[in-house]
Amino acid sequence: MKSKSSLPEVLGAILGMFLLAANAAMANGFSVLVSPPRFELSGKPGEVLRNHVEINNPNNQPISLELRTADWDMNESGATTFYPPELQPGSCRPWARIERHQIRLPAQVTKRYRFQIDIPADATAGECRLALLLEAPSEDAVIAQADTLNIPVQGRLAVVMYIAVGDASPDLELQEIVLEDINGQPSPVAIVHNRGNAHARTAGFVDATDATGRHLEFAVASLPILPGQTRRVPLRRAAPEGSEAEAFVPPLDMQGAIEWETGKQTIRARIGQAALTD
Repeated sequence: MKSKSSLPEVLGAILGMFLLAANAAMANGFSVLVSPPRFELSGKPGEVLRNHVEINNPNNQPISLELRTADWDMNESGATTFYPPELQPGSCRPWARIERHQIRLPAQVTKRYRFQIDIPADATAGECRLALLLEAPSEDAVIAQADTLNIPVQGRLAVVMYIAVGDASPDLELQEIVLEDINGQPSPVAIVHNRGNAHARTAGFVDATDATGRHLEFAVASLPILPGQTRRVPLRRAAPEGSEAEAFVPPLDMQGAIEWETGKQTIRARIGQAALTD
């Protein structure tokens, strides 16, 4: 009589099968390179935007791909979700036209794959977001088995697109800078809200002095912030190559700026107190 597996054993088996199946999927031929990995476009109502991606098959055998568009969203932690074929509320996927839904790439070949975005003449200002998905054909999916579970594992790549329509633009607001524990070390984190109607990608540098008078430099992490989102943006300390940054002694007096494509906000703050901004 077969004994029942414990929950940890089943979970371990599932993880192991996922890894085996992922390796098998690569061996089965789904290994492609796509450039660029994202598009940040802009257009006016009634305008047609035409562009392309380059898809490379580095394998020694031909591969087949299925291509389709999808809606996507990203939460405030940065996790991206791609939705099923059904259109999401406010979807702009009907604006997209793709070259074809199936392609076959010979070995060691790069193909230019075209798409276009037809912005309706009555489109309102705002941001259209969609994705181009490249997937292994469903019949090529690898099946991983763990106890009584069958788990399909199918390769997928996604090229995400942001299209700013009309005068859509981001408007970032620095709400606060705080110290948080990141990987066991206290690190400055900027809490940033996007009150605009298009995404922004953060950048910038901040100088700081700790309680001992030591001078420190921080770089603002490059993170996308969608309209209406509030994100926690780490300020990462630069360290000499091959070494770790020495611990600092708070509080920190900070000066610099958080920047984005269309603006910036000056920072003057002491960690642990309300951030002062110009």
